[in-house]
Amino acid sequence: QVRASGSIVWRGAVARAAMGLRRFLAIVAVVGARSGSVLQEPRPNLTAWKETKAAEKDAADGAVKVQKKKGAVDKAIEMLEGLQTQILAEGEAEAASYNKFACFCKDTIKEKLAAIQKGEDDKTQLSADIAEAFSKRDQLDTKIGELQDHIGTLQSDVKVATELRHKDATLYTANSEDLTGALDALEGAIQKLKASKSPSLAQLKSVSETMQTAALLADALGFGSAEASQAATKLVMLRQEPANEVRMEDYKFKSDGIIKMLENLVVQFRAEKVQVDKTEVSSMSAYDNMMQTKTDEVKAATHEMTESKKKKENAIEEIASSNQQLTTVEATLKDDKEYTNTLSSMCSEKAKTWDQ
Repeated sequence: QVRASGSIVWRGAVARAAMGLRRFLAIVAVVGARSGSVLQEPRPNLTAWKETKAAEKDAADGAVKVQKKKGAVDKAIEMLEGLQTQILAEGEAEAASYNKFACFCKDTIKEKLAAIQKGEDDKTQLSADIAEAFSKRDQLDTKIGELQDHIGTLQSDVKVATELRHKDATLYTANSEDLTGALDALEGAIQKLKASKSPSLAQLKSVSETMQTAALLADALGFGSAEASQAATKLVMLRQEPANEVRMEDYKFKSDGIIKMLENLVVQFRAEKVQVDKTEVSSMSAYDNMMQTKTDEVKAATHEMTESKKKKENAIEEIASSNQQLTTVEATLKDDKEYTNTLSSMCSEKAKTWDQ
């Protein structure tokens, strides 16, 4: 606009100059007309005629000179008008060029500023995504470690329980065999005592040893029987007495009590066998339930740990991808800022030059 105003001022100056020249030419024409009217007056004498001819010649010469001056002025006016047209055309072309450049500056800077704002927003979002992914990865690391510890504890519990179960099974097998053997021996001793009217010393010794073994087994199993000890003592005394009718009568008297004691022992040993079997069944059931529970827990923890590892891998991939995007965004953002700063400076300098 400033440049256009200067062109208008220049155009006015040229117009005023042309108007001045036209006024000058009009004055010259008026003078020539007056000279012509003087020449049409009545014929003078010779001197006057000569003077008139001389005047006409001077007027003709003056007219030629005026015509030459008018031609020069017309040419000058033509040149000035041509110059004015050229200057106006150049000014308009330059103004159009500047307007186009100014529009380019405005539109491009606006576009780049929007791109810069978007880049800043993308950078902020990507940075937040990366921080969140790092946090998620760290949480998953902690969770995976806890799950590994939990699985290790479960496996250790299973190992300890299995070892204890093996010990219990071994003990049960030994106790069951001892109880079964004791029952068989007691029942055999009872049959021998009932069947023998006059037992030999060997038979008495065998029954006595059976009674002693039963008494020791009862003590070992925690239900020590005084009857077993008493029966064993009586049998020892009987086998030490002389073989006579008195001894035999005493044996018959005492053997009934010993048989009764043996039968009571059989009842106690059978009850203990039942209890030992129940304890073993209960122990096996508890172990099986525990193993099922621990196995399910290990399976669930292993599955959760597998899923956590997959999520961790996804978080690591997300971190890598976001970092790559962030690098691209930062590079683009840097280029946009540098280009915008350079273009802004260029547009500002161009505006200052145009204003001058």
